[in-house]
Amino acid sequence: MPSKLASYVIGIDVGGTNTDSVILQNESVLAWHKTATTSDIQQGVETAIAAVVKKAATPPCHVDCVKIGTTQFVNAVLEQDASKLDKVAVVRLCGPYSRGSPPFLDFPPRLRALMEGHFGYVDGGYQVDGTPISPLNPHQLREQASIIKIKGITSVVVVGIYSPSNPSQEDEARSILAAELGPGYDISCSSAIGRLGFLERENAGILNASLRRFARHVIAGFSYAVRKLGKCKLYITLNDGTLSKASTAAEYPVRCFSSGPTNSARGAALLARVESAYDSDDSEVLVVDVGGTTTDICALLKTGYPRQSSAFVKIAGVRTNFTIPDVHSIALGGGSICRVDCDRTSVGPDSVGSRLGRDSISFGGNTLTASLLSLSNATDLVFSNKFTDNLVRPSTKSAGLREISRALEEAIDLVKTKQGDAKVILVGGGSIIIGDRIAGVGKIIRPKYLEVANAVGAAIGKVSGTVDKTVVPRGTTIDQELEDAKTLAIERCIAAGGNKRTIELVEVETVPVSYVTNGATRLFVRVVGDLVEGYEEHQGSSQPHLNGDAYRKPTDFSSLRNGIPNDNSLMSKGSSYDIVEQVNLRSYRPRIEGDLWYLSELDLRFLQDGTGVLGVGSCGEPYPVYLACLLALRNGGDIVIRRQDTLPDNAVVLVGGFMGSPSVYLERIPGLNEVTDAMQAAMKASGISTFDAVIPNEIGGMNAFEALLAAHRFNKTTLDTDLVARAYPKVWQTVRCLHGIPITPAAVADGNGQQEIFQTSHDNFEAEDLMRGACTEFGSLSGMCINPIHGIEAKTLPRNSFSHAWSIGRSIALSRSQKLDPISALLKSERGILLFTGKIISVTRNIGSGFTRGSVLLSSLADTSSPSKTRPHTSTSSLLVDFENENLSATLRAPGQADKTLAVCPDLITFLDKANGAPLGISDYKYGLRVSVIALRAPPIWTSEEGLEMGGPKAFGLDVVYKGVGSGEYEAPKSVWEMFGEGK
Repeated sequence: MPSKLASYVIGIDVGGTNTDSVILQNESVLAWHKTATTSDIQQGVETAIAAVVKKAATPPCHVDCVKIGTTQFVNAVLEQDASKLDKVAVVRLCGPYSRGSPPFLDFPPRLRALMEGHFGYVDGGYQVDGTPISPLNPHQLREQASIIKIKGITSVVVVGIYSPSNPSQEDEARSILAAELGPGYDISCSSAIGRLGFLERENAGILNASLRRFARHVIAGFSYAVRKLGKCKLYITLNDGTLSKASTAAEYPVRCFSSGPTNSARGAALLARVESAYDSDDSEVLVVDVGGTTTDICALLKTGYPRQSSAFVKIAGVRTNFTIPDVHSIALGGGSICRVDCDRTSVGPDSVGSRLGRDSISFGGNTLTASLLSLSNATDLVFSNKFTDNLVRPSTKSAGLREISRALEEAIDLVKTKQGDAKVILVGGGSIIIGDRIAGVGKIIRPKYLEVANAVGAAIGKVSGTVDKTVVPRGTTIDQELEDAKTLAIERCIAAGGNKRTIELVEVETVPVSYVTNGATRLFVRVVGDLVEGYEEHQGSSQPHLNGDAYRKPTDFSSLRNGIPNDNSLMSKGSSYDIVEQVNLRSYRPRIEGDLWYLSELDLRFLQDGTGVLGVGSCGEPYPVYLACLLALRNGGDIVIRRQDTLPDNAVVLVGGFMGSPSVYLERIPGLNEVTDAMQAAMKASGISTFDAVIPNEIGGMNAFEALLAAHRFNKTTLDTDLVARAYPKVWQTVRCLHGIPITPAAVADGNGQQEIFQTSHDNFEAEDLMRGACTEFGSLSGMCINPIHGIEAKTLPRNSFSHAWSIGRSIALSRSQKLDPISALLKSERGILLFTGKIISVTRNIGSGFTRGSVLLSSLADTSSPSKTRPHTSTSSLLVDFENENLSATLRAPGQADKTLAVCPDLITFLDKANGAPLGISDYKYGLRVSVIALRAPPIWTSEEGLEMGGPKAFGLDVVYKGVGSGEYEAPKSVWEMFGEGK
């Protein structure tokens, strides 16, 4: 529903190159102004306001509000500016959990040095079903306050397990800390900052707390500039395209990090509505924003908002989980530098940026830029001068324009989520470099005021209300819980100044929690609405930083730097890891001493991706336990893998890992005792007092790392094997059970003093049911240990499982470091096949007996880098993948042809991020993700008659005849000893 603003509204976007401003009335542009961004940001905003008011001939007192989008907060982090960042104390409400993965551990070294002040653990937190892990302990909180005082830290963030579902403990803890610390301390709560995902929310909370002092200075400066208009309200635009009161933005600057692309998309949607109002087709709408240095492309939803990214986000190397628009950026802009090498013309990736008027040939400089290619034949005398006439040859111009078209068309194809021609709204001051024909685009709209679409988007910003919580229905249904969440979101929107009559629902997501039997479901709801006419923000004594003397011009604004650094990788959707140290990956050799392999930090990173590929969509993100392993190494400990084939026959091996929900694992971060308690209980049940090594139940995902960590904590080794050679959803789907060996005796433990031992069971099916029932009682996540193994049996298990995962991860890392396609390299090294390259267009999920069953549908993504004969599908085909916690089957669908099964379990079907080769789990499957789906051959044990019965199509109710992928004999993975051992 469009806004009906009677008063004047000013929108401002402070970018790295330009500061744009517009003045609107009833969503009509009255005037606009563009000026270069200066080092004195406050003065720049004052100038922008004065200029646009003058052009509109509007009395300043008639301006109702100013809405500003700014990059200053994210810049402070990207620049790692010590004058703008404070040290932070973190207080976790976690009981016994999360202690193996402390705060700040994975921060880049310099940022960690700037921000890490203190961290402490206290009782508190909630289980997934809402029951407290433990009540708050005021005495523990007062102890933490005393330490914080002694250390002289004034910025504090409180982080509680499942606080987004229930923030009451965080709020109470904040009150206790505030009472103990007294005035002058800044205490925030993570539930107000991030979504579910404990470590990522904590990281966002740390960034936010560190920035708060600086944010108040910035907002106070903006307030000072706006105050000259009279009684005018100030709002700051947020990452999702909605608004925040100025005082709230000062408290939560992290929410404003990435508002620019969203503002641009929102502004483009408004400016183009007249030209697209009579279009009756259902073609996809893309916004292409061409600036001076980069081009941002995003898909526009019917709500007029850009699609949000489903991936976690890295800010200056820090992993966070607040939402940003799903924008694909390329290094192409009006200031992109053009170079001619023989007959080839390249454009970018570097740019003259704001130096266009000084360095460009058209202004007397020496640099050929992309904008000049488009304008060198223009009749405008500004560009028809002796420089352009003499230095830009027609062949150079045509070659450069072809290169611009190629880069843009490839980028648009990556963003499109529908087949057929898209509709493009072209905005941004650099859009003059784009021609009138774009392959794959049926209509190009160049709306009036396209130069300032981002400022228009800021001006039309609305307010929002969100709810992100996990619910367990008790006496209600999920539908009723969802309605309650919608009501709460609306209430929050109204509290933020939203007009109840204009509120609309823009996002709803319900995701069943897998591996639980109590119906737990994650709900996410977002609503938006117009500002209430005449809504006033009350700036009482609770916000002293925006009152009185705070309105005076801050003395340090002249030192604010201009723009975001050129390294766009500093803020990006994250991959599983980034290799930042200077390591020659091709020459790197693992540390092998006899039968022992001592892992390094780089080995752990290889294993992250490798275990993700072998997890075939399940087993959980290993990030928390990866951090725990990282800490063990940095504390001087060893994590050691033992060679499988030399293990003594009488050795005792324990099977350790986790059972339960991967999504719970990412919020109730493991403590120190879940797996070790389960192992000790299983030893007691088995009548053994010691053991020699540990293996995971499955090599996929987090459990491979949990076995490494458990072995380290017992000062033992991990054996280079597992029970599956991949991942399966059931505990009994293992090679051991295939040979008739029972799961029991077994044990589960919650790490908080509760254990349950299962001495015997009628069969392995009953054992699994009993263990999962106990796991649900323990909060849907527990450590697990099953029937111990002797050495003679261990040597018959799947060969070289950790070595295999390491080799896969190394292949992906090598390709990344050499800027090669990691997927092609992986397929070559693993003799796998590419099933499909496409975009996810729908995901369905439901829970049955604790397991997530569903399917994901992909539409074709034309791969212009590969010749058509090598592509496994046509541009009109689609792929349907069924899953039950793990990917089960992949079926090709093409118009006019019968469905064709391309791969089915037990072969390994894995989704990889098309950009960086990172493996994706089923919880990551979201609309619009661009992926490659690959298949690897299963070991012969699983393709035997018995293996297919336990882990093949019929085991999951699929009416499909198994046919293995690839050709030739199966090749067992080599061990690192075979590849890098003595004499290699």
